[in-house]
Amino acid sequence: MNNLNELRVFIQVAQTENFAGAARVLGMTTSAVSKAVQRLETEIGAKLFSRTTRSVSLTVEGTRFLDGARRLLSDADALKEEFADSISQPRGKLVISAPAVFGRVWLTERVLAFMCRYEEVDVELKFEDRQVDLGTEGIDIAIRIGALGDSANLMARKLFDDRAYSCVSPAYIERHGKPETLDDLEHHRGIHYRVQNTGLLFPFLFEEKGEIVRRTLNPVLIGNSVDALRQAAEKGIGIAQLPSFLAHEAFEAGRLVEVLEDKRLNNFPYSIIYLNRQLVSPRVRAFVDFLVADPPSFVQAVS
Repeated sequence: MNNLNELRVFIQVAQTENFAGAARVLGMTTSAVSKAVQRLETEIGAKLFSRTTRSVSLTVEGTRFLDGARRLLSDADALKEEFADSISQPRGKLVISAPAVFGRVWLTERVLAFMCRYEEVDVELKFEDRQVDLGTEGIDIAIRIGALGDSANLMARKLFDDRAYSCVSPAYIERHGKPETLDDLEHHRGIHYRVQNTGLLFPFLFEEKGEIVRRTLNPVLIGNSVDALRQAAEKGIGIAQLPSFLAHEAFEAGRLVEVLEDKRLNNFPYSIIYLNRQLVSPRVRAFVDFLVADPPSFVQAVS
């Protein structure tokens, strides 16, 4: 590419789907943005956008080009930072993705503490309960829960091991009894989480004789928010399986109690993932090290 700035303009237009909107973000005129895209299209010999009077959308070639453009700019930015005068002071924008409730309960506070230490780092937080694609969505770092699938383009560091708590309200036990074995779960009401990426119900996870056991209860309530599942369990709707960051306060307040403690899964991993590149930007390295150095304490709080 003759001009990396033209790549930046192209990416911004792709994100906003609007030349005028991209111009406002970039501090340019609409005409300058349009001409930059035209120069890029001429250089690569392909039409990147379909244009109408009302909308701008990526062509098939533009969609393919977008991923590579993002990687190229990310590598260029990382290379520039690698040879900056002082990598002890990371700078630039950091885009972070995490599950919504985990982000609210724990991660936000850590991000703010990181920004107080590294004042030249800007942050965009994306809290949503789905598995994001770092490469295509322009995300630097994501928190991923559970076992990691094989992916050659990702690096991962474990943040901490959580526990899967099977939770019910005291009122539920009064009405329906307390399950004493895994087979007893067939007769109980389940509050299940639906995985957004796959549409499947996430099973309850247990450990028995050193093996992970998966069970799906009769789902009387299904949701895609773990906080909603907690609220339902507290109301006595059924049994929910919750992570430590949601269970600990409810346990302390007596709103929930744990069942099947002897079958609890105690090594449910939370990991930090980021793109596998030859040059990892100082801001990514610094943030990952910052989180790993001070993992959450709520796991110990409910031990």
